[in-house]
Amino acid sequence: MNKICTRKVLTLMLLVSMFSFMGCGSESKDEKAAKKILSSLHEKYGEEFVLDGIGGGWGTMNNNTLKAMVYPKKDETLRFPVEITKDLKKVYDKYLNQVVARNEEPHIQEMAASIWPDSKVIVANETGLVYPEHSDTKISYEQFLKLYPTNTQVVTVYLNCDNYMDNKGNADRDKEIEAQLAFVKRLEENKYVSSLITIAYLTPDAHSRLDDIKKTESDVDLYYSDETKETGIVNIVTMVGYSLGADGEIEESREEIEEYYEIWKEKRIESFEQRGGL
Repeated sequence: MNKICTRKVLTLMLLVSMFSFMGCGSESKDEKAAKKILSSLHEKYGEEFVLDGIGGGWGTMNNNTLKAMVYPKKDETLRFPVEITKDLKKVYDKYLNQVVARNEEPHIQEMAASIWPDSKVIVANETGLVYPEHSDTKISYEQFLKLYPTNTQVVTVYLNCDNYMDNKGNADRDKEIEAQLAFVKRLEENKYVSSLITIAYLTPDAHSRLDDIKKTESDVDLYYSDETKETGIVNIVTMVGYSLGADGEIEESREEIEEYYEIWKEKRIESFEQRGGL
């Protein structure tokens, strides 16, 4: 009886080992999805791409898709979200969003620099629940917006606060608002409508680190915010925002724009205290 039991146990162990060995050679669902994503993107855009992560919580569609982050082999700073259906049949991506934004960035940077010499600009496109189907990465923002009217262009201008505020955290509010309005007007004149524009005044240290941070972080503002929560050191001193509608009109009133300076007053004071001001 004992010999029979022993034989059965040995047989089961052998079967388990065999199945385990066979399983080691098979691809996981994520691996299959990764291959499908990269091959689909290559076919669509004619470029080589690199998977930066798969299976995360990001994504905008539903629970029937697997989410991933990808970047083109030629530029690892240009990360974008991808979703693939769980049957691995359809791939959706926002590469075109990022490419169009990156292509327009030098022009918008030039406009900003003519007003603020120390400005550093980051541009993005957000089409919401819509994943672009087109693959022409050379189209202009104006063309992109016609194809995807749900899009919002997100323009952030980062400035060194010390160039616009005294050591007590005071700014010439009216002068700054006039400069901001001049920039928004230039965006409108150049067909950069349906846009959210943010003017962010950073501490000198945060401003000096911006170029390095944006190489690895997809959300610079979130990075600065998380760093402040962790260290207590203020990075963003003041933010002022404008909404430029599809018709080219600014949606905020002058009073609403002025309120930003009151909202951020405590943060300005805290920042300058930390750096020995006041």
